Amino acid sequence: MGPNQAPLFPIRILRIALWFTVFFYLFFLIFNTSFTIMGVDVGDFLKQYLGAFFGVYLSTTFKVFSVSLFLHLTLFSLVYLTYHFLGRREVPWYGLSVWVLLIECLALCHSMVSFPQIYGEFFFFRYPSLAHFLYFLTDHTNPGYFSLVLGTLLFGFLSVLFRQIYLHKNKESFLALVHVLVLGLVHTSGHYMVGIFYFAILFWQGKEYQRIHIKSYGLILILLVLLYLVPSVWNQIDALTHSKEKGKPPVFILSADSLRYDKVGLQIDGKSITPNIDLFAADSYVFHDHHTTIPRTFPSWADLLTGQYSMSHKVRDMFPSLEEKQRIGSASFPTIQQMLKGLGYRSYAVGSFAADIFPRANFGFDEVLAPNFNARIMTVQRTAESQLFLLPFLTGSWFSGKMYLEEMDGLSTWGDGTRILDRFRSIVKREGDSPYSVTYFSSVIHFPYTPAYPHYKTFTDPNYYGKYKYLKFVDPTNSTVPNAEETKQIRGLFDSAVSAFDAELGNIISELKSRGIYDEAIIILTADHGEALYEDVHGQGHGEHLRGEAVTHVPLFIKFPKSRNETKADHEFFGITSSVDIYPTLMEYFGITTKSKFPGQSLLQVLGKTNWEGERSVYAETGIWFSDTGDHFFQKQRIPYPNILSLHQVVPEEDYQIMITDPIYRETIAFSKHRSVQNSNYKLIYIPTRQGVVFELYDRKKDPLNRKNLYPHHPAAAKMKDLLYQTVIQWEDATLAGEYLIPSSLSEINETK
Repeated sequence: MGPNQAPLFPIRILRIALWFTVFFYLFFLIFNTSFTIMGVDVGDFLKQYLGAFFGVYLSTTFKVFSVSLFLHLTLFSLVYLTYHFLGRREVPWYGLSVWVLLIECLALCHSMVSFPQIYGEFFFFRYPSLAHFLYFLTDHTNPGYFSLVLGTLLFGFLSVLFRQIYLHKNKESFLALVHVLVLGLVHTSGHYMVGIFYFAILFWQGKEYQRIHIKSYGLILILLVLLYLVPSVWNQIDALTHSKEKGKPPVFILSADSLRYDKVGLQIDGKSITPNIDLFAADSYVFHDHHTTIPRTFPSWADLLTGQYSMSHKVRDMFPSLEEKQRIGSASFPTIQQMLKGLGYRSYAVGSFAADIFPRANFGFDEVLAPNFNARIMTVQRTAESQLFLLPFLTGSWFSGKMYLEEMDGLSTWGDGTRILDRFRSIVKREGDSPYSVTYFSSVIHFPYTPAYPHYKTFTDPNYYGKYKYLKFVDPTNSTVPNAEETKQIRGLFDSAVSAFDAELGNIISELKSRGIYDEAIIILTADHGEALYEDVHGQGHGEHLRGEAVTHVPLFIKFPKSRNETKADHEFFGITSSVDIYPTLMEYFGITTKSKFPGQSLLQVLGKTNWEGERSVYAETGIWFSDTGDHFFQKQRIPYPNILSLHQVVPEEDYQIMITDPIYRETIAFSKHRSVQNSNYKLIYIPTRQGVVFELYDRKKDPLNRKNLYPHHPAAAKMKDLLYQTVIQWEDATLAGEYLIPSSLSEINETK
């Protein structure tokens, strides 16, 4: 073969791949585009911001199209090389296209069985007549079938390549090997623009490969192998730079979004749905009556990590303004991570889609391995979700993908826990004996309840074939209660998601034990809030009301280092506790003094006991109401304000963050909140309405669903009402106007940053 021969990668491959990409991109854009996000139609919202987002739309389209183009160039080049080495010099475009289409269909089937929730909108809202195909796949196949076929195809190509190398050992075969290694490197790293640039050089100078000396190919191959090893080597180097201070235990705060207390240890068919949590409980102090301060993710985590109520630090909803967010991590509201940093700790946050709160405020983490959330990211997600043939490659169905679009990390329907487990393992491996903390936040239990294969089958009815077979979004505008069969399926999805998180925890514990970390670690297992699942009139979801036990009652387990853990007669505590207790507990454990006063109490004082010596009460409040319509009981018991699409603003200057910036709306939301205080026996709920303040008092033990209002005639009513007012006035600097609590204005108390 001379230097003037035809290129190994002819320009026609570029043309075929480009046309193939354009055709299917436009095809799916036309027939598979939706303006629904988490079950809510946001078409009007997108129209409203069309002008401001025009540049975002263009960049999004370019990004998603570029990923698709790179992947098609990869597949077409691999198929063409196989034909080339088998002696077929000219292969018709339709022959190559059929093979690429076959590979993409197999990958799509693999992805649909692994994560059917990602495709739920396509099959149940847009093309429900096709749902039976998805039923067939999930009922009668598993991802391994398609992995086997895809793996066989890939193995076949590699066999042809290595046979060529073995027989000829020429520049042509070495270039093909370099090509495969480069594509693998780009695929695993997700640097698709590097891949497109590589293809541009390949098609431009492809026929010059014969001019490169064969020894140079050897050096290139060695370089590529080293690049594959770089992440592992870098982790080892990074570990050497960290301090090795003995006596400082690693701190792990492990949490699952929406994990209800009553689901831990729940028996179904004689077996616990949380066997790993049950085993962990045997090594831990168990706090049976633990409650979150606010059943919404962002403010709940802000309360836990600062030890202060949301009414104090002002992050009271999922869309805080810039002024509100800046209070987190300030001198007045330092976080656990910032306090531990003073002891030499490095802190990490790891999580899936609900962990998008961590990049949005200064929680004090040195590194956040979690998705972000803003309007730009939502646009990328919606564009990518329309491309059915692209989704499998973005979610890893084609051998170690997942890295192309970081925006897909925040996809609410992608409940694959292996992504964040891998990141957790990387941190633990890198840190070694250094003092560090990891906050691990799994979102698999958050609606729409999306555990990956095989977990979504664990506790669901295999004979159910309705729209809730794989997932169930919360629709705040719909107060209709599903029928008995649907309710059973939805609860089965939730229990399956709990089981999936339990498996994640089992992997975490195994990792820590295998590295000799477990015994001497501080491990806290809890949740940010619970979830209502159609108990009584409570509906589905969290944050809208405070009735019942489901939304605030969450698990709390704390395992202290074995060497410092005194023998205690009792590891189960039945007194009421709050999420704001975790901060003072860790401060006391590490001997960190603070000037601030905290509403919570250190739990070290009750270790080995079963209850508080005196009566203890805890506080909670509702989140923001997303909708201003619906026939829910809490919609009839509220001060009305507009729905979330009218309340919020997209702030381009803050990377298109979604915020509620109007101070009038912010104060209206605060004024309208339902609030509660509860002790071990009773719960009092404060409900401001236009007609006046309504109070509800419930017996928690005799009436856990809160059906019978005991207010005002019960002896505990007046005392608990006074306690509620005292708590809010103390920690919010609120005032009273009759029976209404008037929140302090943020502008009046905002401090110098």
